[in-house]
Amino acid sequence: MKYKRLLSAVCAVIISASMFGCSVSDSSSSTADQTSSGADSSVTDSVSDSSEPEQPIVETVGDLDYSDYMPETGVPDEYNFFIEAEDCELYESATVGAEDTYGEFSGSGYVTGITRKEPLTFTFNVEYTGRYDVVVKGTRSDNNAPARIKFGDGASATFAFSEAGTFCEGNAGNLYIEAGECTVTIEDYTGEYIIDSIEIFGSKGVDLSIYDVSHKLSNPNANDTTQRLYNFLVDVYGKYTLTGQYSGDNAYPLDNAMLYDQSRTFKEIQRVCGDLPAILGLDLIECSPSRVAHGSSEGDRFLTAAKAWDEAGGIVTIAWHWNAPEKYLVGSADYPWYRGFYTEATQGLDLAKIMSGEDKEGYDLLVSDIDAIAAELQKLEDADIPVLWRPLHEAGGDPTWNNPWFWWGSGGAGPYKELWILMYDRLTNHWGLDNLIWVWNGQNVDWYPGDEYCDMISVDIYADAYDYSSQDQRFNYILDATETNKIVALSENGVLFDVDTAFDEGSRWAWFAVWSGEYALDGHLLSTIYTAEEQWKKTYQSERALTLSELPDWRCYPLAYED
Repeated sequence: MKYKRLLSAVCAVIISASMFGCSVSDSSSSTADQTSSGADSSVTDSVSDSSEPEQPIVETVGDLDYSDYMPETGVPDEYNFFIEAEDCELYESATVGAEDTYGEFSGSGYVTGITRKEPLTFTFNVEYTGRYDVVVKGTRSDNNAPARIKFGDGASATFAFSEAGTFCEGNAGNLYIEAGECTVTIEDYTGEYIIDSIEIFGSKGVDLSIYDVSHKLSNPNANDTTQRLYNFLVDVYGKYTLTGQYSGDNAYPLDNAMLYDQSRTFKEIQRVCGDLPAILGLDLIECSPSRVAHGSSEGDRFLTAAKAWDEAGGIVTIAWHWNAPEKYLVGSADYPWYRGFYTEATQGLDLAKIMSGEDKEGYDLLVSDIDAIAAELQKLEDADIPVLWRPLHEAGGDPTWNNPWFWWGSGGAGPYKELWILMYDRLTNHWGLDNLIWVWNGQNVDWYPGDEYCDMISVDIYADAYDYSSQDQRFNYILDATETNKIVALSENGVLFDVDTAFDEGSRWAWFAVWSGEYALDGHLLSTIYTAEEQWKKTYQSERALTLSELPDWRCYPLAYED
C-alpha cells in the first residue's frame, strides 16, 4: 500500500482557495472560435438556438503530498576524511607526478594513469551509516568523459572536472554509505584523468532551490489546458518523478483486440509493475513529408494513440525524427531513404548555408516540412491535448565526444539554434499552436537556444546495462545550460534508474521515458536485457514515482499563479 496520496494541510488550503469555476472551453484554439450546440434540456419539446451551458471546472490539486522531501544525512556536520591520491594503492599503469604543470597540488604529488582495469584504490573506514559528499581534486585532458567512484559493493557515482589542464574539483554528492570498512575505487573511463586528492564529509543535503521553477510558459498565449498541465509539472518537480514509456511505431497503448501485439509493451509493464506509465512517448517520424512521399501511411496512428492516452488521464510527449527533405536523401543501399534523419544518410545538406539564406531552396523545404508537422500538431490542439514537444533532439550528440549524428546537428551549435528558433517562431507565432510545452534536448549546454524559446531542458542517457545510478553527473551538467531554473527531464533512457536513490542524492528527474524495442520488450515479455525485472518493479512502485493511476486530474489543476 503506497502512501503517496497523503493530503497535507497545505494542499487543503490550496484546494479550498482554488475552488472556483472556469469554462472547459477556456482553452484557446489557433483556428476560428468553436461553439457547441446542445439540445434543449426542458421536458417540453421546443426549438431553441441557445447553446448548452458550459460545464465549470472545479479546480483541485488532487491528493498528492506536495511538501518538500529532504532525506536525513545521519552524519555529523563536522565529519571529514581526507586522503592524498599518492597515498592510495596504485597499479602498474599509475604514475606519481610532482611538477606544477597543472597548478598547485596538495601533498607530495598527484597520480596519473588511472584506468578502468587499474583504478586508484584506498580503504575507507566508515564511522556512520548515512549520506556523504565527495570532492575529488584533479584535472583531465580535453575529453569531458566522467569518472566513477565506488564504495565497495554499495554506493557509486560519476564526477567530472570542468576544466582541462588545470586542477579543479569534481563533486559526487549525497551518497548513502553503510558503516564499516570498504574499499573505494576511482575508475577513469578514458585513462586521461589526473587525481590529486579525495575528500569525504557529511552531506550538506539536497539543494531544493533548483526545483523552484516559474509557472510561466515561454508562450504567453498557451491555452488553459496546457497551462494547467505545466502548473502540475512545476508543482511536483523535485517531489515526484513521472514514469514514461515510448510506444514502438506509435502503437496503440491501451486495450484493443486488433492491436494486441502492438501494445504488448504496455501490457507487460502493467503485468509486472502493477500499473501503466504516466507519460506516453510518440514520434512524428512518419509524418515527415519525405517519408509520406515514399508511401508512409501511418501518420494518423499517433493521433489515435494520443487521444486514447489523453482520455485515460495520461500525459503525451512527442519527438520528431525529422526525415530530411527528399532533395537531400542519399537513398542508396547503404544509406536508405528511411534513415534520412541521420547525417550519413543525407547529401548536400549544409544547415549553415540554409539558415544563412545561401541555400534558399533548402530553407523553403525546411519551412515546408515544419508546416506539415504543424498540421499534425494542430489535430492535437483541436482535441485539446497538450504536448511535451521535444523536437530536434540529441542535436549535439554525446557531449563527451561532440559527435552529432542527426542532420539538424551537423552544422554545429549556431545553425542548430537558428533552426530551433525558426521552428519555435513558425509553430508558435505563425501557426498559433498554443498546446506545446517546449522541451529542449540538445544534449550539450553550448547548444541551448535561450530561455524565451524553451520551457524544459532534458537529456537522453543510454547507460550500461543494469546501471541504476541516478546519473547525477549528467543531471548537474545539463543544469548549467541556463542560469534560470528549468524543469529537468530524462527524456530518453534505456536503463531504468533507481528513483529513490536519485531523490536522496538530489538528481530528481521530472520524468523519464524508456525507449522502445529491446529496452522495453524482449519477445513478448518485458525486457530484462538492460533492466532487471526487480528494478522495473522498484522504480515503478517507488513512493517518489508517479504512474498513470496515481496522476491527479491535471485538467482541473489550478490555473492562476503569480511568479
